[in-house]
Amino acid sequence: MHRARPKGRAAVTGGARQTECARAPFAAFVGLALVLAALWTAPLAAPLRAAETRAQPAKAEAANLPRPGAYVLQRIQRAPEAQLLDAEGRATQLSAYTRGAVTALAFFYAQCADPAGCPLAWSTFETVARDANDDPLLKSRLRLVFASLDPEHDTPNVMRLLQSSENEADRVPWAFVTSRSLSDLSPLIAQMGQDIAFEADQTGRRSGAINHMLKIFLIDPDGWVREIYSAAFLTPENLLNDARTLAMEFPEANNAGAAR
Repeated sequence: MHRARPKGRAAVTGGARQTECARAPFAAFVGLALVLAALWTAPLAAPLRAAETRAQPAKAEAANLPRPGAYVLQRIQRAPEAQLLDAEGRATQLSAYTRGAVTALAFFYAQCADPAGCPLAWSTFETVARDANDDPLLKSRLRLVFASLDPEHDTPNVMRLLQSSENEADRVPWAFVTSRSLSDLSPLIAQMGQDIAFEADQTGRRSGAINHMLKIFLIDPDGWVREIYSAAFLTPENLLNDARTLAMEFPEANNAGAAR
């Protein structure tokens, strides 16, 4: 245990449900589809957004959450270094997204459709971004990051479109990053304990879906993972509460200059 949890908060365990993210047909986000009509990525965020409407994370009772700063989030592991591509296709390092600010990092892929998988992370991040924007403690200190598990299809063009759809000038920054290849990505997800498996057809060829366990990593401005959330434990309230605790520990944290 890296910290004693208050009564009413379930511990994150390895037994959290394995989510299987499957492709889904277009149901929404028509404008985005038109922009990408000439690309493979035309069905890009519709599955996420359609499934997001079905994602219903359990609401934590405020009484079950300790006061921010009244508890300590212990260091779990250092966020590893890794070569990535930003939404403009420029080479970058993971540390550019895990240092200087309080960071919530999730691994996803754009065609993920299981409501308890990537769309749950998406829905949670949207709520966190909205609420943090109205919180003086978090607005200038919190950063959100989505890192793709599918570099073959989630190109920088896809990341740029998603990033532009989720960022406004006065909003908590939400960055979308990818990798050049699965071989570049593999060391990162191995070090983060983010196991994945590709569904395959009878010939052994990848059929599309990526099976993975949803994990959200809360990282302090020094690059230490301080909390890991599974689908069973993830709520906007929990994430915001823990982010506030880290923001109080690191008052100098600043998300200025973060990718938008």
